[in-house]
Amino acid sequence: MAMRNVDLNRCLFHYTNITCSRCQAICPRQAINNRVIDGEKCDNCGLCTAVCPTGAIQSSVDYDAELTAVQNLSPQVLMCQKVVPHAMPCLGALNRRLLWALAEKKPLSIDTSRCRQCNPAVADWLAREIEACNAALQEANKTPIKLVHVKEAASASQQVGRRSFFQSLFHAASESAAEFARSQTNQQYAFDPVIWLNRQNISPSGIFPRLSLAKTCTACGLCSMLCPEKALSIGQEANGPRLFFNPIKCTGCGLCVNNCPQAALSLQAKE
Repeated sequence: MAMRNVDLNRCLFHYTNITCSRCQAICPRQAINNRVIDGEKCDNCGLCTAVCPTGAIQSSVDYDAELTAVQNLSPQVLMCQKVVPHAMPCLGALNRRLLWALAEKKPLSIDTSRCRQCNPAVADWLAREIEACNAALQEANKTPIKLVHVKEAASASQQVGRRSFFQSLFHAASESAAEFARSQTNQQYAFDPVIWLNRQNISPSGIFPRLSLAKTCTACGLCSMLCPEKALSIGQEANGPRLFFNPIKCTGCGLCVNNCPQAALSLQAKE
């Protein structure tokens, strides 16, 4: 049983003039209905995490730690648990913005060779997101993401001494006990991609949303107060207050556009 739920405090449903059912629409197993995730149906693919604009999906996967672990690899390679036991259970939680953050500064490879057979919906999603990210990387003269096939690590059979054998046995038993204890705690992690992205010191590209501001804007500040990710802020300039926009933090939810009293905002987000 997969452990996932929707944090209603972060979900867009309680805001006015906005509707969002992205998680429900993308779920290939119809495991999400009216912001409730059916643990019996959920296979922990992570697609709901990939599309949620507010980081409202909580799960048993520590995506923050997983992405950081990939950054520490040399070379950087994204893999699922079918290749490496301690990797993400599925790569479905990735989106083009996360891929950009990993690939902008150093080359990135990803193994999606098993996705089609395992989960066709994840395979289709990743193909689109990788294509979009690669287009942005090429435009910025960066190395495109490389598709690879990593062989599963074979367990090496070798003779070991009596002392080494018991040390290995004790270590394996300790790890198993720790893993069992973790599984019994039902620990869940909240992952907001914007928080992770904001720590990466990345440059915006064409895959991030763009906001256009009409002359009718009065810098009232309502949009900055409503924005769940704080992508909008009001600053003071010589000629008065001004609206500032951070595309790295914007998820394209549309909350600001739909609630602007002057209809002064226009959002362009590539799908």
